[in-house]
Amino acid sequence: MNRLPQKKKRGDPILAEDWNTLLDAIAARTPRPGTGLELIASSGGFAYSQPSNLIIPRQSLPPFAVIGIEKPAEGEGDTYQVIIKEGWVIERKPKTEDHPAVKFHMPKSGSGEDGVTLDTIPRPKIEMKIGDTLWCKVKTDMMGEITEDPEVVATSDDGVHYAPVDPEGSGIEGEYFVKLLKLEDDEGTPKVKVYQQSDIEHWAQLWTGENLGGGAGVYKEHREAENVFKFRSVRGDYGIMEAQAANEVELDFWGKNVGEGCPVWVEPTDDEGQPEDDPPDGPAKFRSIAGRESQPQIQVECEAANPGDPLPETIRVVGNSVDGAILLDDDGTTTELARWQDGLVTTPGENTLKVEEFKVCVNGYPETRKFVVVP
Repeated sequence: MNRLPQKKKRGDPILAEDWNTLLDAIAARTPRPGTGLELIASSGGFAYSQPSNLIIPRQSLPPFAVIGIEKPAEGEGDTYQVIIKEGWVIERKPKTEDHPAVKFHMPKSGSGEDGVTLDTIPRPKIEMKIGDTLWCKVKTDMMGEITEDPEVVATSDDGVHYAPVDPEGSGIEGEYFVKLLKLEDDEGTPKVKVYQQSDIEHWAQLWTGENLGGGAGVYKEHREAENVFKFRSVRGDYGIMEAQAANEVELDFWGKNVGEGCPVWVEPTDDEGQPEDDPPDGPAKFRSIAGRESQPQIQVECEAANPGDPLPETIRVVGNSVDGAILLDDDGTTTELARWQDGLVTTPGENTLKVEEFKVCVNGYPETRKFVVVP
């Protein structure tokens, strides 16, 4: 800080050095009004005021405008202390259950516990050099929500865009740098180049999604570099045929009856009896297997063990539950001519019985009769 010259006694000479020291001290303590302000001097000192103008309405300084630039008394080279007007970082919350829906963050000068908000009185002084750019740094989580107090800094990097978590990745936290102003050289005097003249708006605009349930995930990933969300296609496999309609993806059952037997699958057909290209909505149909309606000898069984129980996994085709045999008893020697079980013959091979004619006596008269001869 410039010091005043030493006090003089009556008759002491006033040297050029004393006079120059006095001028430097006065210049260092002379207030410099910012844009839109005027300096009013009175016997009580100095005051800032907005000039009254009945034609042009009064305009206040915009957010982040420069209020003053000071050259520190002990500053070196092109180092200055810049004072700016406060401005808000306005965050619009993306989630509806978050309250308040709009949050206001006051940036700080300095980080951590040493940081001072821009609206603090007296206002913080930001050290800058000619050629420096002042930025507002904003940090967010992986959902794009601000996690720390914004900070004004004179250095920056390219920043990082936040990215939500997706099935293929872990997400990225965001770091943004908003350019506020730049100190330029104007023949040895700092000149301000303005970039930001309003509050800073921030909102999480990226879409987020997740796969629900236990099936295959349709949402695959978010490519951060291109900001492209990728989804898996739906493809039918082994009996399922996919079709893309106007507003839907249809999954139709598709099958084929093979072999020479009766077809079990009822293939959808059009009015002309031809296979239907676009099967109608509804379940796939299969023909039932049943026994003959009149005098059934073959039975089809698929009944629950108890009422209310699910049907068994196996459909059983059985006979008529009739067992029997044809036997010849020759004086204690039994010959099995045929045997059937559950209505089906179980005797293997062939057994041919021969019929021969013999003369027998019937009521005293000879008559011819036919007899089965057992070989």
